[in-house]
Amino acid sequence: MALDPRKAQILRLIVEVYIESGEPVGSKALAEMLGNCVSSATIRNDMAALTADGYLEQPHTSAGRLPTSRALRLYVNELMARRQLPLQEKVLIGDTLSALSGDATRLLEDATRALADITGLAAFATRPEQIGNRISRLDVIQMSPRNMAVLLVQDNGFLRTRMCRCRRDIPSRVTVALAEYMSRRFLSKPLEAVTVTAMQEILLELGNGGMAVTPILSAFYELAQECADAKVALSGQMNLLRNPDYPPEQARMLLAFLNERQPLWDLVGTLPDGVQVLLGDDSLPALHGSAVITSRYSLGERGDGIIGIIGPARMDYATAIPRVEYFAAAVGRILDELLDTGSALDI
Repeated sequence: MALDPRKAQILRLIVEVYIESGEPVGSKALAEMLGNCVSSATIRNDMAALTADGYLEQPHTSAGRLPTSRALRLYVNELMARRQLPLQEKVLIGDTLSALSGDATRLLEDATRALADITGLAAFATRPEQIGNRISRLDVIQMSPRNMAVLLVQDNGFLRTRMCRCRRDIPSRVTVALAEYMSRRFLSKPLEAVTVTAMQEILLELGNGGMAVTPILSAFYELAQECADAKVALSGQMNLLRNPDYPPEQARMLLAFLNERQPLWDLVGTLPDGVQVLLGDDSLPALHGSAVITSRYSLGERGDGIIGIIGPARMDYATAIPRVEYFAAAVGRILDELLDTGSALDI
């Protein structure tokens, strides 16, 4: 049901005061904000109608009103005056991202950390689902007779490494032969092909020499699992624990949901293009009282991913939405440049 202009204005003011203060809003305060052009009695009648329509709730008999999730949804979709991101903040975001690692492997993790720091909320990023699932290169680099670096490159150019230490000296010819053997077995294969069973089969095939290189195989297996699980980069969870809008039990539920990563991927992975705002009451119990703002970044033919923030429903949407949108566009542009120049393949 469409609201008449006065009710829409009253509802917008209530939402904005609530976002700023977290406190219920009364008719007297609203009358003052409206320049006393509307009487308190008229405002009370409008507030009662908005309550009956499910836009407001009254926490106590004598208190003012608070917006419901339905009101927040209407505010985001229709009533909010979206702000332009100031040039100073655009420069700050650009400088922050440009200063991050030139390795595309770590860019998404570093970018989520930067977004969490800028917003004071939790931030996340998904890698493109269409790419990154296959192994395009693997190697074993001998740092010393016993210390090895295992290297794995995904088909999107993302590189990850893991160090390991063997119990005895390993001849360089052995590490070269092992890298060649694993390459023949796993190149162009999906990450899921690197299983415990596959590692056991390799040990059996290597015979007596297999035990000496077990740390290398273990490091490779762990690296493949890390890559397979890296659909979602997440940062800033502690910001949510410190937020007064979250009761302890709700904070624990939210953190458990985020730490599993896969439910978050399932929630945002199929969202359409453009900025999307999910209110917790629209989705999952773990997100009750929370809001999720997302925006897609594009890597052209390589696919696309999502940048987003998670925080309390009492969020400054007018600022947060353009911030996430600009951040996502900047991440996509920088990541695309890194993959084009082959920076992800630097060792």
